[in-house]
Amino acid sequence: MSAALRNRFALAALLGSTVFFGPDIHTAQAQTEAENTRTTTPSIAIPASNRTKLQLTVYPGNLSLIAEQRNATIPEGQNLLRIGGLPQTIMDESFLLGTSMDSDLVWTSIRNRVNGKDSIDSLLRDQVGKTVTIRRGDDLIGGTLLAVSHIALVQTDLGVEQVPLDQVIVADLPDGFTAAPTLDADIATTDPLDHVSMAYLLGGIGWNTSYVAYYNSAENSLNLAAIAKVINASGSDFDDAQLRLVAGDPNRVSQPPMVKSARTEMMMSAMADGAASAAEAPGRESFENLHVYGPFGGLSMKDGDTVIVPLMDAQTLTAERHAIFEAASNPYNMGQNGGQGFIRPNLEIKITNTGGADEETPWPDGTVRIFANTPAGDTGYLSEDHISLTPVGRDATLRLGKASELSGTRDVTAFSRKSRPNLPDEVTADVSWTITNTSDRAETVTIRENLPTDWEVTSQSHKHDRPEPGLVTWEIEVPADDEVTVNWSVASTR
Repeated sequence: MSAALRNRFALAALLGSTVFFGPDIHTAQAQTEAENTRTTTPSIAIPASNRTKLQLTVYPGNLSLIAEQRNATIPEGQNLLRIGGLPQTIMDESFLLGTSMDSDLVWTSIRNRVNGKDSIDSLLRDQVGKTVTIRRGDDLIGGTLLAVSHIALVQTDLGVEQVPLDQVIVADLPDGFTAAPTLDADIATTDPLDHVSMAYLLGGIGWNTSYVAYYNSAENSLNLAAIAKVINASGSDFDDAQLRLVAGDPNRVSQPPMVKSARTEMMMSAMADGAASAAEAPGRESFENLHVYGPFGGLSMKDGDTVIVPLMDAQTLTAERHAIFEAASNPYNMGQNGGQGFIRPNLEIKITNTGGADEETPWPDGTVRIFANTPAGDTGYLSEDHISLTPVGRDATLRLGKASELSGTRDVTAFSRKSRPNLPDEVTADVSWTITNTSDRAETVTIRENLPTDWEVTSQSHKHDRPEPGLVTWEIEVPADDEVTVNWSVASTR
């Protein structure tokens, strides 16, 4: 083995305890003793049932961090720890090990015992050169296992046979075999320990935000609340965990591991004393470029469960409603296909993040499902849209769909295009929009036209804006049960 590895990990921030390191241990000596420990000293089992604290922090992109504490009786000196009951999707290279006692803990190696998802293959490889039984129909035949890859090679009385792995029968399991991943850690301490702390990354647990919104069109308001949906596809169960959820965009190099199957049972999480109840949102803290929601206490979930927890309290926001008409023609070809006989606009509402109760809470990336009162007075589904992470003070736009009581026509009433040598064509055009509103409410309408950046509006019936170099817009009010006509002219300038 290469030079010993010394690790001083500040697990205090993860487990809410203090990490202490006393006098140094000579790491070269610890490494030499570790080689002897593997063969001369029984391992100290630290199963998941010894766990006394568990914190689960879920990041975007199916990445999670577990920090936990387990009781153990560990004497002073060199020891071999056998840490079992770990998740199937653990990223073992991220494993951190420490203690919160006044002792120096040094580890010289941590080895994955190839259990978990690769346990069957590992078990068969251990049988190479030994006698095994293979199943052939209803018959059982003895033979010697020669090699294992995607199939097994078995020497029988008839010769060397290729046998599917699921037809090889192993008589006995080795001592300590488990289907869950297990790590062996060679450690040395200056004092006896009664527990160890550990932290590690794993894949297979993800979360997303779902917003529930109630739109009141009469009052131009939107009541917005958020829940978090946590999906456990890690292949492992978790009991009585303290949950935190992280929103943002941490940089990633590779995707975390995933298990192949997960059931889709829905359940609501149970909140322990001191955690947020179902009627109120959890706390929120900023962590560098990320936002952390929680803690949610007393969380238990099995592999495949979907757990729903409250994320943000409801807030009532002003909703600016707009109907958006988009021109579809190429400006240079207005004279050929510039007319649009019937256009239905997109309805949108714009809301501004005011920060919620603490005036500092961003809106996480998520899906917004919008409901409203029907004419009969009950609640009806209206629309859904997606919003990206929205900081305080920023706007988000939600699309309601196509309007049914607003329509428009667009006509090019005059068009001229003249060729010029070594220059773009000279173009002039007159355009007319007619917007018809058959509803019983006035509507704010926005007309959008894309033009080359060097073209100019030469005349107009309503004042236009140019929010971008290649875009001109008109915002007009269309009264209930009425129509408005917008006329404008444009010309190229070079």
